[in-house]
Amino acid sequence: MNGFVVVRLLGGAADAVAPPPSYRRLQDADPVLRLSMGPTPDGDDVVAEAGPVRRGRGPDRDVPGPATDEHFTADAEACFGRRLACADVLYARRPRSLAAAVRWLAEVRARQPACGLAAAPVADGGWLAVSGSTRGATSTVLAAAVPPDQPLLASCLHAWVVCGYSLAELEHVRPAGGGVMAAVPLAPGGGRPRGW
Repeated sequence: MNGFVVVRLLGGAADAVAPPPSYRRLQDADPVLRLSMGPTPDGDDVVAEAGPVRRGRGPDRDVPGPATDEHFTADAEACFGRRLACADVLYARRPRSLAAAVRWLAEVRARQPACGLAAAPVADGGWLAVSGSTRGATSTVLAAAVPPDQPLLASCLHAWVVCGYSLAELEHVRPAGGGVMAAVPLAPGGGRPRGW
């Protein structure tokens, strides 16, 4: 998924937060990832909802609500040039060993220092991530329950950091409510549509 993504963070326990009325419409129209993340320093979980911003949608183009983070994201394995240089969030699609993921994140951060967050899936499950405020990758695997085909996870992590939390504070990242939804829609003949 390359392009603008919007993330909304909802406070409170994941089980107590019902999807907003607009959630079903967004879920039907676009890929949406809904995760429980936390705890915050106050001891609460937050629910992160992420989905792509589509052109031409007017006021309904994003996920409305509090603590919204809109940013540009790019697949660092498939994009080149300006897309990488302008991306707030970079991610890998191909799972790697833990050591290879740490190396990949270090290389991406060295080549793209303006990137706010980079994330890579780990072959044994989960993801590693590094934010612009840290020099190295997280020392533990995040989001063990989120599969590698969910690049919107990186956007949820970016929103967490933008709201003033650190990746080191995250004790868990797991599907919330309806669980993980397809983050990459299939094109009519199968495969991924252009731009994803």
